[in-house]
Amino acid sequence: MCEGSPVDSANNISNVMVLVMTCIFYSPIIPAAIPICFVGIVFWYWSNKYMLLRKHHMPTMFGELMATFFANMMPFVVLTWAVAYNVFISKLHKAYQDDF
Repeated sequence: MCEGSPVDSANNISNVMVLVMTCIFYSPIIPAAIPICFVGIVFWYWSNKYMLLRKHHMPTMFGELMATFFANMMPFVVLTWAVAYNVFISKLHKAYQDDF
């Protein structure tokens, strides 16, 4: 049977992390970013599942370095998001304090 192209795991993981981080960082401005991120991840999951089962050939083994790197980076992403959200809300509160 003819197998398709190889799986680029590093690119797949980085694309998902870009989607998640972009939605997290823009969520104070666009509250609908979190549901959009969820829908995007669901679509990404199903399309990747289909491609892995039907199109790509068997992936070669790769180390745990990339997955553990992104997993260890998530607390810093959450901390950065919390600080940025707090700064955004405080500046918004100061700008519109007289209106409310």
